Amino acid sequence: MVTKKPDIEEKNIQEELKNEILSKESKREYHSSKFQKIETQVKESLKQQKTDDTLRDITIWALVLWSSDVHYEVFEDYVVVRFRIDWVLVDIFRLNYKEYKLILERLKYSSGLKLNITDVPQDGKYSMIIEKRDIDVRVSTLPVWNSENVVCRILDNTNAVIDFEELWFFWTTKRILEKAISKKNGMVLVTWPTGSWKTTTLYTVLAELNTRDKKIITLEDPIEYSMDWVIQSEVNEKRWYTFHTWLRAILRQDPDIIMVWEIRDRETLETATQASLTGHLVLSTLHTKSAADTLDRIINMWIKPYIIASALDTIVAQRLVRKICTHCKVEKVKTPEEQAIIEAMMKDIWMNIRQAKSIKLYEWAGCEKCNHSWYSWRIWIYEIISLTTKLRDMIREWATTQDIIDEARNGDLITIKEDWILKAIRGFTTIEEILRVI
Repeated sequence: MVTKKPDIEEKNIQEELKNEILSKESKREYHSSKFQKIETQVKESLKQQKTDDTLRDITIWALVLWSSDVHYEVFEDYVVVRFRIDWVLVDIFRLNYKEYKLILERLKYSSGLKLNITDVPQDGKYSMIIEKRDIDVRVSTLPVWNSENVVCRILDNTNAVIDFEELWFFWTTKRILEKAISKKNGMVLVTWPTGSWKTTTLYTVLAELNTRDKKIITLEDPIEYSMDWVIQSEVNEKRWYTFHTWLRAILRQDPDIIMVWEIRDRETLETATQASLTGHLVLSTLHTKSAADTLDRIINMWIKPYIIASALDTIVAQRLVRKICTHCKVEKVKTPEEQAIIEAMMKDIWMNIRQAKSIKLYEWAGCEKCNHSWYSWRIWIYEIISLTTKLRDMIREWATTQDIIDEARNGDLITIKEDWILKAIRGFTTIEEILRVI
């Protein structure tokens, strides 16, 4: 225990520094002249009972502001319309109950939900074309004390698949992933919690693999975006079309590549590992805290280590962080706390702490481009483990997560912290943003 004391003390110091920095971070309130325009336009349409126009206007503005979701949140005296912009919920405007009732009825009607049912959650979807773009809106209702909350997920089919180069991989991690997906068989898992755009990464990888000499089949819940030349199927658990049963059916369709939207249970994982072992490239997602913790999660689902070691090829853990607004950023002088935590983190990931002085930090004046939030859009940060022969042997011998990480770092592994340091050096994001996320 004595040998571990310095590590514990150092982690405590880092945590204190982190709290000190975040406590000094000024609260960034999103605000823009666009928000007033949205409110005026929406309420004018509601006055004229043009609810179709209202939904269209809200969707268009959500796309303009790069919002992934629209939230309608019911409170005692009003309803708030919020957009999720750059992963953060932003208040746009308020509605009264009469106005909201018109929108709610139109939302439920458009998405095929039952208007007379208000005490049971419902899910639906509707579509529209905006400037030749196919837009799908997934609607989820939740009964509350006097009405229904609604969340609308906006899916822009034109932005479903981005260029592989736009995934923000550094050359080392890009090389690891390219090598993994070029193989005839093996399992590639993309992990981390909800909201880190794991599905976008999978769709982009599928687009990279999508050639006419391969048969690609997906199993999704639901199908979010359509892809040419890819056979896409959708589970329906109400009709017993589960991931497990449909995955077994897919294997009889002679696929080369299989994409499973999410591994949720032992049966699906067992079938996916068997597919990997029998000559298929399997892509899927799993909810875990890190790349290394994925191994623990799989073992806890009662998959034997020797099967994992043979079936699994690569684990990609990813998070989204907000990107610095390039229009209003200016370099600032680092505080002693910021300098100290940068040096501590660089020491923790075995980087030369003398380079810490070269890392630039920024502050902003705020502008309309970023809605005065200081951030504009997002970037990914990654942690990728590719299983080598040594790592496979360690898994078979029930090695600990920390031992596996230590061995992987002797190779090509770049941890989440290392990826951040590299992207912070290039001025893509901020220390506050990373401390908030990790």
